[in-house]
Amino acid sequence: MTTYSVLWLPGTGFSTGPDLISSTFGAALDPYRFQFESLRYPASYGSLEMSFAESKAVGRQILIDAIRATPYRAILGGYSQGAGIAGSLAAEIGRGEHPDLEVAACALIADPARPAGAGMPDWPVASGYGIAGQRPVDGVPTWWAANEGDPICALPVGNPLRTLADVSEYYSLRSPGDARQWMEKLLERASQNRWQRWWSIENVRSWGGAVAYARGYLLDGRHTGDYIGRGHAVRLAQVVNEAVG
Repeated sequence: MTTYSVLWLPGTGFSTGPDLISSTFGAALDPYRFQFESLRYPASYGSLEMSFAESKAVGRQILIDAIRATPYRAILGGYSQGAGIAGSLAAEIGRGEHPDLEVAACALIADPARPAGAGMPDWPVASGYGIAGQRPVDGVPTWWAANEGDPICALPVGNPLRTLADVSEYYSLRSPGDARQWMEKLLERASQNRWQRWWSIENVRSWGGAVAYARGYLLDGRHTGDYIGRGHAVRLAQVVNEAVG
């Protein structure tokens, strides 16, 4: 029987241990085949200590180091910010950018870069796509748990909340130098035409709904409790149990 190491990055704010959603997923894995390990990383979003982009970079390196250190075959995964990091690294590995790294699969909850139509077998597929855009994962079997109405992973193309992801990635007022870097990164994004064009007239039918999606994030549990209450986290673990031999 093959043993797998499930290397997991939890969500924002959980730098020293797994959040409840991540723990629920880990507890539903087959304990005889999967060793669930929640990795410590900054899990920061626009704090005085570290920008979101810096937090992701540190988390990415910690995940790479964990793949190299495990004696077992690795499965990557994460929730929210952690899902964004794990999914992007899995995509890089699938493209052959890390020939020394091998992973068996990838499992993501509330991925901010979830592609449209991505989901799990025998489970309703959420509409929209990630607030940060669409990042497919090819070459590595990958499954997404996405809750309908969660603005982080299931946002309509024309929703104004997309600007938050574009603007806040390098946000930091830790020092004048950090504030300047933030402005430089915004200028770089504009010069490279990498703003998500939610305002395009072709998206006019989905311009509305920003308040509803923000409420879903802040008050209605679309990004938090629903992943437990509606069974997304457990179902994702079941998929891993069933699909990974």
